[in-house]
Amino acid sequence: MNTKTLKQPIEIPSIAIKVQERVRWSDLDAAGILYFGNYIRLFEIGETELFRAAGHPYSNKQFDELGIWMLRVQFNCTFLSSGYIDDLLSIYVWISHIGGASLDIQFVVCRDSTMLGHGICTIVSTDRQTKKAKRIPESLRNGFNPFIFNHDIQ
Repeated sequence: MNTKTLKQPIEIPSIAIKVQERVRWSDLDAAGILYFGNYIRLFEIGETELFRAAGHPYSNKQFDELGIWMLRVQFNCTFLSSGYIDDLLSIYVWISHIGGASLDIQFVVCRDSTMLGHGICTIVSTDRQTKKAKRIPESLRNGFNPFIFNHDIQ
C-alpha cells in the first residue's frame, strides 16, 4: 500500500452512513487534542449504526440467533488533522469489501469540511463455538448490500 496516498483525504461515497458525535474531555490527550486511540471509539459508533441500518442492531441476542461472533482482526487509521474539545464530528462508514467470511468497513471522520482521519477495519464472521471463520449469514449479507462501495485507495 502506498503510504503517500494514504495521507490524502479519500472520497466519501453517497451510500455511506453518517453519524455525528462531539469530542468530549475524556477523548483528549495531554496536548488537548483528540487522542488517537479514540478513533476506535468513533469507528465503533459508526459501525454500530451501519449494522442497525442493515437491519441487524448489535445485541447478543442477534448474534445468538445467527450463531456467529463478528471479530475485529485488523484496524488501520491514517490521521490527517486534529480534533478538539466540543468539535462536532461526522463519522462516515461503508463496506468497501465483503468476502465469504470477512468484510472491510471503511470509515472517515470529519469536522465540517476538514477530514481528520480515515481508516479501515477488517471483521471476520466466526462460529461461536469453534471460533473458526464462518460464512457471513445471508440475512446479514443482504442487509449490507446497500452499503457496499468498492473503493480502491491503493
